[in-house]
Amino acid sequence: MPGPFQRLDKARETRERSIGWRMAGIGIQTSSEVIAGALLGMAFDWWRGGGNVGLLVGGVCGIAVGMTSLLRGAVRVNREFDSARRAGTGAGGAGGPEGRDG
Repeated sequence: MPGPFQRLDKARETRERSIGWRMAGIGIQTSSEVIAGALLGMAFDWWRGGGNVGLLVGGVCGIAVGMTSLLRGAVRVNREFDSARRAGTGAGGAGGPEGRDG
């Protein structure tokens, strides 16, 4: 039968893994937005009949959208991480079995 500290460690590990997967998802979303912008720009260039202006504009727009979503997602995950840490169930937070602050 697991003790109370083992259950806390398991809950903390599950929480950390969840936050890690969210961070990975944010990175994948950012890169897909950049690629989508570049592909839309290439499609515009193909439709227009040549040049690379659409690719350049689409790539810059994709980077802008990707960075915006990256920052929003990072702030959201950071707030969640901090609230979990204050509650004592986050990564390296206070209130763990050792009773130390980080």
